Amino acid sequence: MFNPTPATANPEDPSPVNKALTQHHRRREWNRGPLQDLFPRIPAPALETLLDICVSPRKNFVYNLSESRRWNARRYTGIVVAHVRHAYTEYDRLVREEGVERFAARRRTAAQVWRVLRAWCPWDESNEVLEAGWRVTLVRPEDREPGWDPMDVDDDDEVESDGGNGDPMDLD
Repeated sequence: MFNPTPATANPEDPSPVNKALTQHHRRREWNRGPLQDLFPRIPAPALETLLDICVSPRKNFVYNLSESRRWNARRYTGIVVAHVRHAYTEYDRLVREEGVERFAARRRTAAQVWRVLRAWCPWDESNEVLEAGWRVTLVRPEDREPGWDPMDVDDDDEVESDGGNGDPMDLD
């Protein structure tokens, strides 16, 4: 995975390659603080992997000052939930080797994902954004009703449908 360090970017080198390295490093660093604020006990290797995921061409995400803190927290939480599901559970094995449908695999690995998330952000009180971000990934888009808000999850895991515009919480 592309992971430049500050030593690889020379501020005096005007080449396009150096500019790209500098921009990539800046985007990674813009994500570091918010991720560490949301997940204060995230291990360093996981943080570095998540920083790469955030700025990958597929995600291309940095903290958006034009959006609310809750919106940004929701986006980071979705990225972290997807990473934990793939890196810390048997989700991929269930889907690929056992042919388990992905939402069934999500439900089977949900407790493992929740344990990792709580270890990385151990607040005494519940964390509404974290819990809602985790729970919404367990609900199939077709089980949602029109006008859904991915963060409006009640106790029965029922959320509203996205109206066919894709699922912003489906990050894997």
